[in-house]
Amino acid sequence: MIETLQKYKVPRYEQVRWQIQKLLTEGRWDKTTPLPTEQELAERYEVSVGTVRKAVEKLVEDGILFKQQGKGTFLKQPNFEHSLSRFFKFRDKDSAYVTPIGVIKKIAEIPALEHINEKLKQDKNATLIYLERVRIINDKIIVSEKIWLPKSRFEPLITLDSNEFGSLLYPFYYKKCGQFVFSATETLFFIKDHADYYLKNSEHEPLVKVCRIAKNLNGEPIEYRESYGLAEHFSYEISIN
Repeated sequence: MIETLQKYKVPRYEQVRWQIQKLLTEGRWDKTTPLPTEQELAERYEVSVGTVRKAVEKLVEDGILFKQQGKGTFLKQPNFEHSLSRFFKFRDKDSAYVTPIGVIKKIAEIPALEHINEKLKQDKNATLIYLERVRIINDKIIVSEKIWLPKSRFEPLITLDSNEFGSLLYPFYYKKCGQFVFSATETLFFIKDHADYYLKNSEHEPLVKVCRIAKNLNGEPIEYRESYGLAEHFSYEISIN
């Protein structure tokens, strides 16, 4: 890739930007571990500190990195757990808005599903890891989720018990498998004639189905998810500035 960037005379700071992004995908950086300093990166890539600084600033603008005064530059951890709150409004027994707790109900290695592998942009015969997960408020299941993952990226999950998973999946993916979710695309549908095992709805009750494709820093899809919730909880909200 770097040879291609050089061949087409891409600006040096853009080449360094790509190299830093590659560095981020190859290592595991948590919110307490800063990246190498600009001086160290300059020495690593044999460029000026000014070139590194410009590359880092672009990554900050892109929302990949963030700077903390006096502490360094860190990989930004996107928070997708509140994304469902755009579609559903959940309240606890005191009528306060809350974020549901996530619980894994099933984990299994399954044979290839061509339509899922197409979404994950992998070979149609590639083996998958399948999860069933629920979101709970006040001991009541309010969202049911089906999740498919490429086994090639998430094989360590197979050896775990469901109670070893955290409530937040994406930090858990990164900790256990080194797979960092940076962005996601979601599509919403209203569906009928679908009785969900965990929601215990009748086939006559309409559901909201949210389909998500999550991608890593390189824009590669690494998770496909379907979330189901009762239509009576649906409430779309977005802020436009």
